[in-house]
Formats: sequence, C-alpha cells, structure tokens
Amino acid sequence: MKTGTGRALLIGSLAATLLLGGGSVASAQASPGSTAAIHGNTAHWLISNSTNLGAAAAGEQVNLLIGLQYLDPSGLASFITATVNPVSPYFHKYLSATQFASTYDQSKSSVTALKAYLHGFGITTTATYSNRIEAVGNVGQVEQALSVSINAYQFGGHSYFANQESPSLPTGYIYDGSTYNLAAMVSGVSGLMTYNGIHTMTVNQSQLPVAAGSSTCQSDCNAPAGYSPQRIDTAYNVPTKLTGRGTTIAIATLAPFYNKDAQAFWSYYKIKRTGSLSQVSVDQAPTNTSGKGMGGSESSLDVERSGAMAPGANIVAYIAPNTNNGFVDLFNKVATQDQAQVMTTSWGLAEQDETQGYATLLNQAFEQGAAEGISMFAASGDYGAYDGYPQYKSLAVDSPASSTYITAAGGTTLPPCVAAGTTCPSSGGVQLPTGVYGGPTTEVAWGWSYLVPYYKLFGEPSVQRMQQLVYPIGSGGGYSLYFQEPSWQTGFQSSGQRGMPDVALNADPFTGYAIYDSSSAYSNSTNPWSNGWGGTSFAAPQWAGITALLDQATGGPIGLATGVFYHLKPSGGTVAGFRDITQGNNWGYSASTGWDPTTGLGVPDVGKLAAAISAYDTPTHH
Repeated sequence: MKTGTGRALLIGSLAATLLLGGGSVASAQASPGSTAAIHGNTAHWLISNSTNLGAAAAGEQVNLLIGLQYLDPSGLASFITATVNPVSPYFHKYLSATQFASTYDQSKSSVTALKAYLHGFGITTTATYSNRIEAVGNVGQVEQALSVSINAYQFGGHSYFANQESPSLPTGYIYDGSTYNLAAMVSGVSGLMTYNGIHTMTVNQSQLPVAAGSSTCQSDCNAPAGYSPQRIDTAYNVPTKLTGRGTTIAIATLAPFYNKDAQAFWSYYKIKRTGSLSQVSVDQAPTNTSGKGMGGSESSLDVERSGAMAPGANIVAYIAPNTNNGFVDLFNKVATQDQAQVMTTSWGLAEQDETQGYATLLNQAFEQGAAEGISMFAASGDYGAYDGYPQYKSLAVDSPASSTYITAAGGTTLPPCVAAGTTCPSSGGVQLPTGVYGGPTTEVAWGWSYLVPYYKLFGEPSVQRMQQLVYPIGSGGGYSLYFQEPSWQTGFQSSGQRGMPDVALNADPFTGYAIYDSSSAYSNSTNPWSNGWGGTSFAAPQWAGITALLDQATGGPIGLATGVFYHLKPSGGTVAGFRDITQGNNWGYSASTGWDPTTGLGVPDVGKLAAAISAYDTPTHH
C-alpha cells in the first residue's frame, strides 16, 4: 500500500474547498487514518493468471466509475419481490425512475462530499448520476485517494493495469460541517482495472472445419438459411393473436447497426411490423452506422429476432461504447429512461474477468429495472459450463446473466423435425441443416459433445481430436461466484449460489439462424445474408419478444420474469407453461427433470405460459 496516506487525506480535503469553490478552508476536513476497505474490488482471478510488469506509470489516465449503495437494500429487495406477488398490496405497483431515485438513492449532500474528497487529490468529476459518479485522474492521484497500488499486467496478449489491494475511503470525512462515511456509501468501483473481456454470444458453424459435401453457405450469401421466425413460432406455440402491441423492448448493445438491415430482414420474412424502431446513443456512441469488425451483426440479430417475435412492440436500441464503464452506463440508461417494459442484452464476460464490485454495479441497474417493472434478459454464454475457457479451465458462468435481477437465457438444440411439428425418425438421427451431420431426435440441451461421434465427417482423425475441437461450446450454465441463491430458486436447487440459466431456446448453429447485416465481416451490401449462426445471443432477444407477448396477454408488464416463472404452479416436476428439457449437456452439467444448469426451467410453450401467468395473477388462486 502507498505510504503517506494520512497526510494526503488532509491536504486533499483542504484543496477540495478551493476546487469546489465552497466557503472557508475549514468547511472540508478529513480524519486521518479513519478509513475502511471496500472489498470485492480487486480482480484476483485475472491478476493470478497474468504477468506482473511492475508499477503502472504514475501519469497514466484512470477513468473511474464509483457506484453508490442504494438506501435500505433489504427493503428494496422485499419491494421487488412484492411487485410480482399477487397477494401483496404492491403487486404490479412499479416505481417510476423518479420515485426510485427519491426513495433509494444517496442524498445529494453525500454525493457532493464524495466528489469533494476526490477533487482534493486532483481527480475531476466528469459525470454525476443518481447511483454513481464518473471521474478522471491519473494513476498517482488515484493511488493516493483510494490507498491502492496499481500495476501493469499482461494477459492473453492484452496489456492492462489493475489495483492489487482493495480500495479504501474515509469513514469520518467532514465536509461543510457534516461527517460522512464515504466507504459505506460505495457499492463498487470500476476503472481501477482496465482489462475488458466483454464480447458477444454468437457462434458460427464456420468455427468448425467445413465438411465435404456441406451445402450451407456461411458467408457472402444472397439468401438466408436456417430457422425462419415462423418456424420458431411453431416450435414454441406462439399464438398468432399476440403481437406485443403496447409494449417497448430495449435492446442493450455495444455496437451500432443500420435500421434498414432489420427492416430488410422483416420484409424478407413478411413480418408485418407495426411497432416503431429507434436508436439511443449512450456515452456518445455512434448510431445507425456499421462496418466490418464493429460488431453490428450482434445488434442486428437482436433487433431482427425480437422484432419478428413481437411485431407490434416498439423497439429502442441503446448503443454504448464497448468499455467497462460504458457497459454499466448502458444498463443504467435503460433503467433511468424507463421507456421499456422488456430489455435484452447478448454481451457479457466471464465472472473471473470482472470484480465482485463491478458485478454489483451491473446488478444495481437490473435491480432498479425490476423495481420499475422491466423484465430484463441476458444471454447465458456459449462456452457451456466453462465460460472463461481457454483462459480459465474451471467451472464458470457469464456476467451479467449471473446477476440476481436478470433472467438468463440458455440454449438448446432444436431438430428441424421438432420445429416443423412432425415426428423425428426413431433411428438414424435427423439431418441437420448442412445435410451432412446427424443429431438428436428431440430438443436437448445445447452442447457440441453430440458432434463428437461424427469426427470423420469433420476431417478429424479421432474422437479425442474432435472433442478438443468442439469443447466446451454449448449453453452457458452453472453457479455464480458472486451472487447468492435468490429466494425464487428455493426448492429448485440447493447450491446456495445463484444458478443459471433460468430459461432456454434454440441456440445451436447446426439448427441455427441467418443474420441480415449489409456491412459485416461475413457479408456486404450485395450479399447481406450470413448463415450458420447460433449462440445464446439468439435465445435472449427471442425471449424478450416472448415476454412482450406475455405483457400483452396479461394486460401489463409482468415485471421481474424470474420472480414470476419460478412461482408458476409446478406440475409433474415441471413448471406450468414450460416444456422441460431432460436430455443433453453443456459439458459440465446434464439436463434433468426440473430446473438444471443447462436449460433452466426449460423452453416455452408461449400459449400455455400466457395462460399460466394469467391464472397466477388472479389472487383467488392463492
């Protein structure tokens, strides 16, 4: 830890008065030595797997984002639970963003005191929000202000810096005549660690060698292949009378895209869209543009598939820069604007690549969203039970899908015969879209282990080599490092930790989808389609569309989706409105009766799910 901290605290507090322009020097004082650590804000897993290059340059810029604890956290949790409990007087009595801020946010004077403390070290506040502040300083200033040592590291070809101790703040900071416990105010700190592991949740068939005789075009295509929106509607019993009219879906993404691409997708599939489509920039990110390497295909598919599932729903795409702080700002923008009833994201990172404090910052946005009645979904990841692979070889899950107040969407392999509503052959397997590979004859948990016996068709010499090739691609699932088992999972699992995913939908590229993107690395304006796509990136937005349909069917926002789904009356070991998936695996876990860490509660029968929620919403049934 750096030395001279007490002296720095005192000098910093005196300087704060001048920087803020407030009163006499005596109006801001500090109590040297009275500090407390803010635990959970050191990237232990990442640092232990990195090469330490020594102290970071003192003048290097640090972009801080400091989250603020919500007031009465237990009361907030109880309120959210009550909003989805039909016998509670708070059932569906959601808060507005203004009401949330006035009830649970820190006082303005407390926030001003924290800013004054930082200013005293030359750290400049750049933005102040209801639940966080953003500030800029250099390594030397931040080390003194937060009592940390910041080192440079190398990991997986990436250079980054990170703190090696937990940051600390005063517990008795005196500002303008009042005393503030700054350490107790802070929920998490972002910016001390600059490694960015955030990525999309897509997988393409082309990640495997193309087998001889394959007829599926994987790039530069002038026509789509794979599941159409109509085939998915059939597979999951989507009632034609439901369109999502009257609802708004927020697409939370980190890449710009063209509206015209989504509109061309809907036009091709004859989707009669009546809902609007708009884009919102977060942190000055570009909108309504795209280009190779920008990640726009992710944004396009999220909009295309959610909009096809709920053609009557309005869609607002929130686009932020792909930075750690931008990711936090993205979800907070959705919550504070409070325009949407449903949100989906298909970006994430392994929990080991973030700190617990950073995970808390993300979860706070979802907590606010839940209090406002927003049903939020996240893709569970595409590396099965080993989300951090190959950097980490241990069991791991993806964030933010592991957050308490978001619904994690996992993946299945949906054979074409099942999607078509016909009976699969009882022997010999089914022919997947390439016309080459065999596969399951019923819908199973998505894990590419089922491809291993076909190693010769992929040009591989052995089962062992094939297993190395496909491992561990599959439905993200497992148990969180950071979040405890929520109350609604009681009786479904007993790990003590938040289990995921919660729900599932087809995500296997070999029973996959097409994307319309006129300027991606896989396509161009002449051949805008790219095929052979899958990943839980497709599960999350389609679940968002389904939830818009449920909102319409039940007469309003269902709110925290997990708080509803897990409480639907169990029937025969399954939950009403879900089709249990009992076969398949994600390399670490196997599907089984009831909830499991491969497909959660299962896949939807949308018609039955709407009926089950309507019955649940009626107090006489309780």
